[in-house]
Order: sequence, then C-alpha cells, then structure tokens
Amino acid sequence: MIVLKNVFTKFVGPLVLFLCFSIATISFAEGPSSEQTIPGQPSSAFQNLLDDNGIDFQIPPEGKAILVNIPAFELTTFQDGAPVFRSKVIVGAPWHRTPRVQTFTSAVRFRPTWRPTPSMIASGEYRDRVVPAGPNNPLGLAAVRLQQGMLVYLHDTNHRELFDLDARALSHGCIRVQRWDDLVAWLLDMSLDQVHAHANGSRTFDIPTPPVPVTLGYFTVFPDASGSVVRYPDIYNLGKSAAVAPEIAPSTVTSQFAERVSPTDPFQSCANTG
Repeated sequence: MIVLKNVFTKFVGPLVLFLCFSIATISFAEGPSSEQTIPGQPSSAFQNLLDDNGIDFQIPPEGKAILVNIPAFELTTFQDGAPVFRSKVIVGAPWHRTPRVQTFTSAVRFRPTWRPTPSMIASGEYRDRVVPAGPNNPLGLAAVRLQQGMLVYLHDTNHRELFDLDARALSHGCIRVQRWDDLVAWLLDMSLDQVHAHANGSRTFDIPTPPVPVTLGYFTVFPDASGSVVRYPDIYNLGKSAAVAPEIAPSTVTSQFAERVSPTDPFQSCANTG
C-alpha cells in the first residue's frame, strides 16, 4: 500500500493536474463560441459584395446605419455592417430632387403637424397654413428628423397607395417610407405596439434618437434583397460620374434651412399633399 501511495503521489497526481490545466487553457483560448462575430471586423459579406461589384458605398462596420438609394426607391437599414430590413420609399421628383448627402438622425416626432416650406409657398402651389396632426397630414403619423435644420425628413404619408407604383419619384424632396413604423421601432429600440400607440395617440411630441448615420445616396447599380446586382434607371439623369458623390455638404443643407423647432411647432418640410 505504501508503494502504491508513493507511485500516485509522484506520477499519477501531477499527470492529472497537467491534463486538467491543458484542457482549461484550450477552452479559454477558443472562447465561448467560435461562431461569435468579432467586433470591429473589417468588412461584412454585404460590404464584400459591394466591393466586388465596384459600388462605392462603405457601411459602418459597427452600430446602426441607414441608406436611402434614390434611384432604387428603397431604404435599407444596417446593423454591424449587415442589412436588417428594406422598405419601399417615395423620393423627390426630377424637378424637386432629393438631395444626395451624408447626415444623421436626431429625433422622431410622433403625430407631426405640417407647414409648407417658404419655397413651396412662393411657388404658388401651396398657401401658408398649418395642417393638423393625424392620418390626413402629409407627414403621416411620424417623421424622423435628420440633422438639425434640414427640411428633408424620413416620414409616413397620407397617400400610402402610391407605394404600389413602380416609379416613385413623386415628392418635393422628402423621403416617404412605407415601413415607417418598423423604421421608428428600430431607431428607438421600441416595440411596434408602442410605436402605434404613440402614433395613434392624442399628442404631438419628440423622442431623441442616437445620431444614426444616414446616406441619401444615388446608386444606379446596387444589390437587391436577394443579393442580385440590379441596374436602376438614372431618374435624375446624373450619369455614372455623379452617381455616388454627395452634391452638397450637410452643413450647407443645414445653413440653408436653419430653424429652431419646438415639439409643438409645425414641421416645415418638402413633403407634399399629392
């Protein structure tokens, strides 16, 4: 018995400890899961698809982002470089173009009121009046405000039937979003039930958003939801050389339309009632 005890002490005990330490070291090195996404990866599969097709659009590798592709009449949301969902949109008509610009979200206004912009009033198309909040408002039941002072919004509409059209360059420059409620819920990390409750409530109010990057871009070649690369009509006749670069800086847009708006003031915007 004494001999066996000495053998265990000298040889078997240390061997067991070595094996346990080795297994623990291997498990720690591998981490909790080999399938976990590593933060800060240089590119996603979708970014690789864009790069492989020469499409000059860089998706932020971390966090949320929004792309409105004007000629595709489509909005795409991204999370950590990958598409989350897409929505049909209505963009500016060729004579009231949606600007190509890099900006960011600042607030969601539920049940907005609406007032025509000075240029819309000066054109004689609209009289200076405030349209009350509700389903008949040109901004619909919610509007996402971009950089402070911009009169271009992402918003609902009182003419949702127009999303059935294939050619949707119809607005005065704002972006009407078919899935406005999904967009608001995603931006605010809020349930759809909460979004609908606020949108169908009795008061007009704002909820600030994080500064989610927004690109109002112009890509006549872009992947669709299936991953197929599609060519879209050049609705503004910009040509390939002008298809990507923003035409104006965000600071220029802001300085042109700078204003102070409280949660009770009407939104002056490029939305229209038609």
